[in-house]
Amino acid sequence: MKMGREREVLCWDIHFSLLHDQIERVEADLSHLRRGSTIETASYRQWAEQLTTRLAELHRQLRSLGPSPRARMG
Repeated sequence: MKMGREREVLCWDIHFSLLHDQIERVEADLSHLRRGSTIETASYRQWAEQLTTRLAELHRQLRSLGPSPRARMG
């Protein structure tokens, strides 16, 4: 394997891992927000909207990252 190819795969893996971790954190925050509050205030709705927007942006970034450059069998 060429060195440039290894670097490309490593960069993709790191970027994927960071995005995946951020998605998990935002989903956990959103889940906690929905479970913890029974009264929907303006600040609650605003925070939930921000989290939902952030989650959509992270998913868009993950899709734009594309498939792994690592060759896989099967």
